[in-house]
Amino acid sequence: MSTFGEVVCIGVLLGIIYTLAGLGMSVSLGVLRILNLTHGMIVIGGAFFAFDLLHAWHVTPVLGAVIALPVFSVLGLVLDRLIVRRARQFSEQTVLLALFGAMVLLQSIAILIWTADSRSITVSYTNQHVSFAGIVLPVDYLVAAAAAVVILAVLQGLLRYTMAGRAVQALAQNRDAARILGVNVDRYASAVFSLSVGVAAASGALLADVFPFSVQGQSQWLAYAFIVVLVGGTGRVVNALVGGLALGLAQATFNQLLPLSDVDVVVYGLLAAVLVVRGGGLAARRERAL
Repeated sequence: MSTFGEVVCIGVLLGIIYTLAGLGMSVSLGVLRILNLTHGMIVIGGAFFAFDLLHAWHVTPVLGAVIALPVFSVLGLVLDRLIVRRARQFSEQTVLLALFGAMVLLQSIAILIWTADSRSITVSYTNQHVSFAGIVLPVDYLVAAAAAVVILAVLQGLLRYTMAGRAVQALAQNRDAARILGVNVDRYASAVFSLSVGVAAASGALLADVFPFSVQGQSQWLAYAFIVVLVGGTGRVVNALVGGLALGLAQATFNQLLPLSDVDVVVYGLLAAVLVVRGGGLAARRERAL
């Protein structure tokens, strides 16, 4: 019973963290119709950002996530102004190709700065555990999940209960109608893309508190974000939460049942299966969700 309880609890904790990791992709796809292929690289960038802050100024990963959100939002704004907005004048396919090029460029820059070596973060609570009702849980999972819950709650409040959030919802429903109603579509589109990048980086800072990371690992987090979007849907925090929890529980279960080396193979197999079941894949899901 305790083993089952631990699997469920760890799956939920992972799911909350994965929700934050996939939310940026969900928002950019659901609101802007943009499949941001730099997402995985931004997540890894947030992880290295937290690593450097810890070693330079002894900033904890949780505080690093808070700092990463506005810092990387500025990077998102730059990407939007230099790449997304210009490419969108041609077609959505041009945006996709441009973001693929940006992903390759960012990965090359990251390797030059941090090399291809794997890193991990060690803080005071690393390898510490707490026990409750016979269930033993890692403290770093609890800390990262708690920080993710706070960030998700703030974002949910902003999107649901503010005028800016209502404008974003109008933009997601119908871009042209939002423009007619007086919404500054270009400004809000830039803000949404910028925020999606900042959220991805914040999730990377929290993930660095739990998992080892490297530049090459960006493809893993891009794939995980795809799974969150495919399972949960796009555009809302609740949708990302459904996808994140499903992924976290599945991974925790597979970790218990399968050799560790086989877990990622099964997870990627699930991604392929969902794409086949969806038929049209990401595009089909997007059309149903909005």
